[in-house]
Amino acid sequence: MAHADLLYKRVKEYLDSQDWKYNARDEKHIIDFGMNIDCKLKNCKVFIKCSDRAISCYAICPLNADEDTRPVVAEYLTRANYGLNNGNFEMDYSDGEIRYKTYMLCSQHVPDIKEVELSVDLSFLMMKRYGNGLAKALMGFGEPEKDIAEAEKD
Repeated sequence: MAHADLLYKRVKEYLDSQDWKYNARDEKHIIDFGMNIDCKLKNCKVFIKCSDRAISCYAICPLNADEDTRPVVAEYLTRANYGLNNGNFEMDYSDGEIRYKTYMLCSQHVPDIKEVELSVDLSFLMMKRYGNGLAKALMGFGEPEKDIAEAEKD
């Protein structure tokens, strides 16, 4: 069995342990599902890709940044990224897509369920934590420095 198969199986094992419904594309080792989050964004899509080297998880924001708000959104995301230890926000400047990415390098081992849980859950939990400020930035009335301070006060 290829290492990607083992990683993919472990991710599915974790998702099944949570009784989450998901779409699995077994031949490509890709899983996606929707996640409701308690913030102004309301939800995000989680996308997981397993390869022989790693498990990559992305929580994708339901809204893309319009061209005129991208500079403020970029500032907000840059401020959010500063000091993060496990993962980062990304924005595609060509279409405004925003996502939070975690990456677990595991080419030499199969992670245990707790490691998979951290990687998967962290993606959407960070979208939740920073979602209210991100929503303000997306709507054009954000104040990145103030909104980051609010997100990080807990």
